[in-house]
Amino acid sequence: MNIIAADIGGTQAWFVVADTGRPGQVLFEAKYNSRDFPAFEPLLRTFLEESGCDNRELAAISLALPGVVNGDKATLTNLPWTISKNVLRDDFGIEQIHFMNDFQASALGTLYLEAPDLVVLNAGVHNNDATRVAVGAGTGLGVSWLLSQEGVARAWSTEGGHIDFAPVTDEQVGLLNYLIARHGHVSYERLLSGEGLVTLYQYCSGGDRVDAARVHSEAEAGNEAACRAMSLFVSIYGAFVGNMALLFKPEGGIYITGGIGAKIISWMKSDDFISAYCNKGRMRALAEKTSVYLVTNERVGVIGATAEAVKQAGSKQQ
Repeated sequence: MNIIAADIGGTQAWFVVADTGRPGQVLFEAKYNSRDFPAFEPLLRTFLEESGCDNRELAAISLALPGVVNGDKATLTNLPWTISKNVLRDDFGIEQIHFMNDFQASALGTLYLEAPDLVVLNAGVHNNDATRVAVGAGTGLGVSWLLSQEGVARAWSTEGGHIDFAPVTDEQVGLLNYLIARHGHVSYERLLSGEGLVTLYQYCSGGDRVDAARVHSEAEAGNEAACRAMSLFVSIYGAFVGNMALLFKPEGGIYITGGIGAKIISWMKSDDFISAYCNKGRMRALAEKTSVYLVTNERVGVIGATAEAVKQAGSKQQ
């Protein structure tokens, strides 16, 4: 029997088909631009046609979704989609359907990573069986935490990316006031995301707007406003990740995923990030002893979704 796993992001959607008996061996894999589709159902139909997958041979489908999952329905945060299990069953005849938050999938996926998939940002002290956290900036900002008990790993979703932005320098106070005038409420996701990097560049340049990739390339070329924007981005990112160290005390480590970090490795390894991460006053020692890894394997979410699909298929067969 086959399974389908998918990591649906606000920018791209990653699908795989695998055999329940050999989940590590992908039978078919494809990526799509999420915004090319008006809803999830046409996207799934496209993948089924391209993969040649027969609905009748599917044991389970597991979807990692960027948004709040409530029972049989999920409304996505950065896509105008609502996905219903009942609709999928009616339209595609798939009985075993599992929804999870995309960062739950990322947290589960970290269990299967190897040394080449990781860049150590803070060595810390690592306990593989302890709580771990997945956090990452991409189209949005996500947070999930995971704990393994009696050999079974379970991940929990949060909406931690939407907590209030807390400035820690005079420059960041000015940035907060700038954003309050634009948005009213200012969450960390307003800054730690692709659109957030664009916003930071606008703030630093006095109004110019370019896309996030251009901000990074301009910074690499030495553009002053772009360098300032990148420095602000990783400083705020470091402070946020440090907050997660204090909140969860994850002896299993913090894993930075998302679509941005792996593209700006030199900035993530900079003193701007590390100093902000460790700058926790009386709790500095706790941050310093928490391992922080930058995940460079962009398949981490679909790996986690695949593991969950295998588990769902196994429960169906029992």
